Amino acid sequence: MSENYNTASQLLILEVNTGRGNKLISITDLQYIKAANKCTIIFFDDFSNIKTNHLLKWFVFILPKPEFIRCHNSFIVNCQRVDYYCSNEIILKRMVRIPLSRNKKQHFKKSYNLFFRKKIIQKLENKDIHAEFSPNTLI
Repeated sequence: MSENYNTASQLLILEVNTGRGNKLISITDLQYIKAANKCTIIFFDDFSNIKTNHLLKWFVFILPKPEFIRCHNSFIVNCQRVDYYCSNEIILKRMVRIPLSRNKKQHFKKSYNLFFRKKIIQKLENKDIHAEFSPNTLI
């Protein structure tokens, strides 16, 4: 049985079932996931990939939102890796092109906007914390 583990640093480790057995992966290294018949292929930042025995909808259920978005019937993208998007595709930071379906475009835009806002708020909160404890405030 596959599980996911949250650590104190919010690093999500996922146990996936492959043809060779179970494997633990860090979702921080995940670029996108592609459906391939009754299994999926996970693509990582280093261009490696793993074929799993899970359906894409299992990943939709298990991965955190809005960080991971299903943008097409056959694809899930990691929002951290999105560089651009247009009417029919998403371009990831490594110039990987992922299709964006008409049916999922509005959902993608809304979710990506939410993800981006969340990211900006986190940066602002971290900036406030660092400013509060910066060497200049101690003088």
